[in-house]
Amino acid sequence: MITPADNWSSYPPHKHDEHIEGSESALEEIYYFETAVTRGAPAGVEGADPIGYVRTYASGAGEIDTLAEVRSGDVALVPHGWHGPCMAAPGYDLYYLNVMAGPGAERAWLITDDPAHAWVRATWADQAPDARLPYLAPATAGRPEDTHS
Repeated sequence: MITPADNWSSYPPHKHDEHIEGSESALEEIYYFETAVTRGAPAGVEGADPIGYVRTYASGAGEIDTLAEVRSGDVALVPHGWHGPCMAAPGYDLYYLNVMAGPGAERAWLITDDPAHAWVRATWADQAPDARLPYLAPATAGRPEDTHS
């Protein structure tokens, strides 16, 4: 998942920590993070320290309470609980690869949104796609003629 600077993803908070036939799977999740100065940032960002944040909190499956600052190479484990959002700080893009595994015979990704925030998902139907998506590298990136002295 790529989350452009100043945005949230993995929202509304959701869980998948119990088997509820047809609506929720029991799956643990691992996130691997990369952070970078946002594309198009002005010159002079040498020494920047790209960061993001991830949130996890308790569900009926167990206690957990995490609000963690993440950087490139960091990993977060979500053994249970409501989780989200992942937050890209202003000026920094956030990428994460998430992997899920669980004990059930069927490992479908079925989630339950936190009822306190579930209404947010219904507001998306009328929103236009973010103009930055798909988030692709510039067509000329990496060509020798793009190198400036």
